[in-house]
Amino acid sequence: MKQANGLPFCDGNWKYIEPAKGVKLESNTNTETGVDPEPQLYDLATDLGETTNSAATQAGGVRQMAEALKTISDVSRL
Repeated sequence: MKQANGLPFCDGNWKYIEPAKGVKLESNTNTETGVDPEPQLYDLATDLGETTNSAATQAGGVRQMAEALKTISDVSRL
């Protein structure tokens, strides 16, 4: 499942979206695209609407989720 240009990955209550290039806000419709050049990490237990990116305060979680997503992506290419 692709979300915009970044691949999402969920583990427990956490949702990680890898960094991606592209437009963050569609100017014609004023709609967020979900694209961000920085990693995104959301605690779905407390932020189901994904409004607070916790990546800056959860660097260890971002690193673990990014590594897990890379491993899954690498294995799926075999």
